[in-house]
Amino acid sequence: MFTRYKIIRSFKELKQLVEACLNTGYASVDFETNAEGIYKDTFKPTILSVSFQVGSGCSIPLQHFDESVKEIPWLKWLQYFGRRVVENPNIVKVAQNFKFDNQIFVKYGIYVRGTVIDTMLAKYLLNEEKPHGLKPMVAKYLPEFADYEKYDKFETIPWDKKPLEPLARYGCMDTDFTLRLALFLEKKLINKGFYNLYRNLIMPASKVLQDAETNGLPIDLSFNDFLQDKYSKLIQETNDKLRSVRQIKRYQKYSLEQRKRDYIDKLTQEIEELSSDPKKAKSIKNREDKISRILAGEYKTNDEKKLIEPVNFNSTKQMVDLLYLSPKGFKFPIVEYTKDKRNKPTDNPSTSEDTLIKISDQDKTGFIKSLLDLRGLDKMNSTYIVGLRELVQSDNKVHPTFLISGTTSGRLSSRNPNGQNIPKVMVNPDIKKQFIPPSGKLFLTYDYSQAELRILAHLANEETMLEWFRTGKDIHLASACKKYHEDYDKIIKIYEDEQHELYPLWKKRRKQAKTINFGIVYEQSAHKLAESLSTPEEKVEDSEGQQFLDEYFTTFPKIKKFMDKQHKFMEKHGYCVSLFGRRRRCPKVYSDNFSEYLEALRQSTNMPCQSAASDMALFASIIVWEKVRKGELPPMKEVNTVHDSVYQFIEPKYITPDTIYKVWDICRNPSTKKYFGFEIKDVDMSMDFTVGRTMAEELPYIPGYDYNKMLSKDFDIDEYYAEHRKVKNIPIEKYPKKFKSYFDESWRKR
Repeated sequence: MFTRYKIIRSFKELKQLVEACLNTGYASVDFETNAEGIYKDTFKPTILSVSFQVGSGCSIPLQHFDESVKEIPWLKWLQYFGRRVVENPNIVKVAQNFKFDNQIFVKYGIYVRGTVIDTMLAKYLLNEEKPHGLKPMVAKYLPEFADYEKYDKFETIPWDKKPLEPLARYGCMDTDFTLRLALFLEKKLINKGFYNLYRNLIMPASKVLQDAETNGLPIDLSFNDFLQDKYSKLIQETNDKLRSVRQIKRYQKYSLEQRKRDYIDKLTQEIEELSSDPKKAKSIKNREDKISRILAGEYKTNDEKKLIEPVNFNSTKQMVDLLYLSPKGFKFPIVEYTKDKRNKPTDNPSTSEDTLIKISDQDKTGFIKSLLDLRGLDKMNSTYIVGLRELVQSDNKVHPTFLISGTTSGRLSSRNPNGQNIPKVMVNPDIKKQFIPPSGKLFLTYDYSQAELRILAHLANEETMLEWFRTGKDIHLASACKKYHEDYDKIIKIYEDEQHELYPLWKKRRKQAKTINFGIVYEQSAHKLAESLSTPEEKVEDSEGQQFLDEYFTTFPKIKKFMDKQHKFMEKHGYCVSLFGRRRRCPKVYSDNFSEYLEALRQSTNMPCQSAASDMALFASIIVWEKVRKGELPPMKEVNTVHDSVYQFIEPKYITPDTIYKVWDICRNPSTKKYFGFEIKDVDMSMDFTVGRTMAEELPYIPGYDYNKMLSKDFDIDEYYAEHRKVKNIPIEKYPKKFKSYFDESWRKR
């Protein structure tokens, strides 16, 4: 049965729609818009479609351009519907990706209450593999309606030009099919044992992240302008440096001459082919003129102008020719080939960064280093400077989209911009400086410390590692000390003294241990671990990688037992399970392809650690969000989350020992027993707190410090670190006794 649809054209019909939603107890909703950003002045919601029963839907015209609805008081109608349906806790709201629609409701002062079913997130829990979109779900579960968006070539019309009638029909099909899917998927979630996870983690997380998207991240536009100018000059300077290399000049001269020869040969051949036909005299003359122009050094057409274009350092084809193939190029040996979609080697030589690093020791000109510098500058500029500016909306903020269903492991991802990939300050000191808090506020960031390793230690019940965490040891340094049979208490003093003669050695050993620790979580092979440990100065052989693994499992035998247990479970069931109840389905564990089989085994170890660590941070952020709304924590707004880190905007007066302690106490061991049936008692999920005037500034928290000083012009960062040194050894759990006055005084009095 196709969807019956109706366009609401009178207030009486709107009231009837509300009454229908009240009678059925359901409202499947979906906005159509002009495809502009929600926080742009040019944004317009064009219609709101609603289905209250399967098989039908109604569309409320909003800011659609159709003349027949121009006089409708769209905002009044939207808010009328919102107050009586969206804000009615007795009506179940249904949507595909409700986080998007809810931002539009909030934009117009409508705040959802009651149960929400998001079909995209329901499908994601039942099957984490993409796609999660409505159209693929309809094609799979409601195949008789597959490709409904292509009816009357609807999909070919731009969103801001779609006529009202077909748009309403499409919108009502969206809400109708979403309602059908919701009824089906909710039952599946209950029957398969995922409903608890869906209700207590996934849907609350959607609300928290929707608020983060709405809050947005302000951008320092003047600093962005400065960076655009700075990087434009750096790119030009690096380009000039590359073109000054003698081999490039030689190659460019040769390749330009070759292009001209090939072009003239092509035209000559065409003339020969045309000469047998007397009617082609004009075409022959045209080609003869082109040859004359080229020989005279005149280039008029686009094809002719391409003949004299300089070397394009972004062209893979030209770089392959320059680096490996051309007799006038560098003639470096081919050490690697690209891989196809099936991960099989092709016949195309690789020009990737890793490959270039491998052959860089044979380059005496500095070309490869400059080429890599240029690539880095181009990426920073196009993605994080010019690209970031293009994402700024009318409120001078970017509003990242957080994707709950973006990964198979359960970790969040994001886009527009991708907050997970913003370069760290140590990689590039400029990029994060563009992100600033609103006037009068600061960034407060809490970042889980070695969360995945803590989860691994708990799951494996590995006593040595658990003891290190319990006693506050640096897990990576402790691992290095164990490997080299040194006393931790002695080495930690060396590691904390950058002037000590052995500091470089132990810094290197700690970094090596860190690589191994996380390599275990990702279950790297000896070969992969050797690659990770290798540097341009020192190559680690596969045999050494295997030795590191053997030594690690000797130190932590229960981790090896845990991994073996996970492998057996995966082989038997075809999936693994996280502490929170997520599943990672890996049917390829039964594949005849050995590499696919090994990847499934790797997932059986990695997913439970990575997923649980991410969910711990996500669940803690939900509790913090709820306590802020209840007034049990001071006002703060979550604006970004990167894996195990959460960024909040907060006023300086609230950055006090009691606030930090309360957030820490929530995050270190959130109330998982009540909601998910498990509790971690043997290790705390500890975290670090930092404060900053930009996202780039991550100053360690100082208990009792007056953070209003950070907003003053004469803020002295050296003085700040001097203050930090006085209190840096006070653990957060001691704050209630050490700073008792803050806990006696309610934050509301500040």
